[in-house]
Amino acid sequence: MIIDLETSPLGKKEVKAQACIVGAGPAGITLALELARARPDWKIVLCEAGGQNLATNREKQIYKASLGEKKYAVLDISRRRKLGGTSTHWGGWCKPLDTTDYEDNHAWDVPAWPFSEKELEPFFQQTQKWLEIKGDFYDIEKIRDRHAEKLLELRPNTRVSQHLFRFSPPTRFAERYVDELEKQDNLTCLLHANLHDLSRNGDRISAAHVRALDGESITITADNFVLAMGGMETTRQLLNMQENNTAQGEGIYSNHLGRYFADHYGARPGELLAIENLQYSRFLDGDAPVMPVLTFSKNDIRAAGQHNSCMMLRPKPSSDSLLSNYGGNTGLGFKSSEYWHYDIQSIVEPRPNPSSRIVLTDERCELGLRKMKLDWKLHPGDYKSAYELLGALGDELSASGLGRARMADTNTPKSIAAANGACHHLGTTRMAANAEDGVVDPNLRVFDHENLYVASSSVFPRYGYSNPTFTIVALSIRLANHLAKQNGEKA
Repeated sequence: MIIDLETSPLGKKEVKAQACIVGAGPAGITLALELARARPDWKIVLCEAGGQNLATNREKQIYKASLGEKKYAVLDISRRRKLGGTSTHWGGWCKPLDTTDYEDNHAWDVPAWPFSEKELEPFFQQTQKWLEIKGDFYDIEKIRDRHAEKLLELRPNTRVSQHLFRFSPPTRFAERYVDELEKQDNLTCLLHANLHDLSRNGDRISAAHVRALDGESITITADNFVLAMGGMETTRQLLNMQENNTAQGEGIYSNHLGRYFADHYGARPGELLAIENLQYSRFLDGDAPVMPVLTFSKNDIRAAGQHNSCMMLRPKPSSDSLLSNYGGNTGLGFKSSEYWHYDIQSIVEPRPNPSSRIVLTDERCELGLRKMKLDWKLHPGDYKSAYELLGALGDELSASGLGRARMADTNTPKSIAAANGACHHLGTTRMAANAEDGVVDPNLRVFDHENLYVASSSVFPRYGYSNPTFTIVALSIRLANHLAKQNGEKA
């Protein structure tokens, strides 16, 4: 059932459950329903700070953050304090992380994921159902026979590879799953339930305290607690739990907490003159929307320590000819064909940067929690790798006679200053195999707490270029399976 604490007071000050999940976006809703179905003998409480409408100005002030030197223009629009969370403005881009995204990069000084993609693959089919994705593969070669004229025929062992995005409608979790939240007998969803404190007893969380802004506080006792409040708010909550203690320990006292903040961002490294009708952009494969992208090959990422960025191509009319008079001239190494101009749009994989971080200020919000400051810092190697990817593609096109590339402005301070985020809040509660390298363990449990978990893209230790929602949902299904295996008495 769904209860809005602003309009329908609960009538009691304490609720007992086996699991309390805070945050009802894609992670929280997926986790709550999966867990409630897997354990019908459990009582699940899902708390959402907002309601079914967009946040009021008063509510927005609770999570308002300040900025460091670098601008982050999407700061206010990237979070949604309402049922459904960020799925309310999500574009629906879906793709699992690539194999190399799980691997350590020898040129970097922080470890990557503590497991391979094989750990999440068993949950991909269910993830696709949650996100209502048409089609179940992300291998570009499986569509080549149907769309050969739209794709580059790259030579064997080239430095450039190709991958495939699919798309959710996009699924708006509040609208799509509100009936299921209402009908699930052992699940209570509390709206306008603002988390303002977590009580601790040794290494366990004993209770969560939530309230409507003008209502009484409700205490939720549970065996397990999961923070699924989005990357920034989850991190702020954990940082507030430090109180006056220094970050010189594990879990909430880890020096990693709040660090490595990252977001995917774009670059326009140049343009191409290439054979006609390439469609490295969204199109229909039957009735399923897909989008091919160009990346570095696995070998190049592994051997050269490249970032796993990607490129899309946008055909454009151009009077500023890039060798257009030579296109199709076989004497100059071109294949006989019509040639088009293409703009290049890159999605840059950010390198984990410990100086890029969320910290707390001395100002407090209405709930009594300290507010946060986002000091977003890009690693200087990010753009460099994106431009090298264009260089690798240019070399391949020249060698195969398929086209030529022209570089735009290179990696400059001006380019870095102009970069803006894609609303993906990554890295600040990073997952690791051991407490020395991260905040949560491979099961998403905060290292120094026996029953506190995080379900968020903030656990990602390496980021790739794929939008995070697909992986967030897969991790949430996996966490539900993990929690469901525990014993628990009926509340």
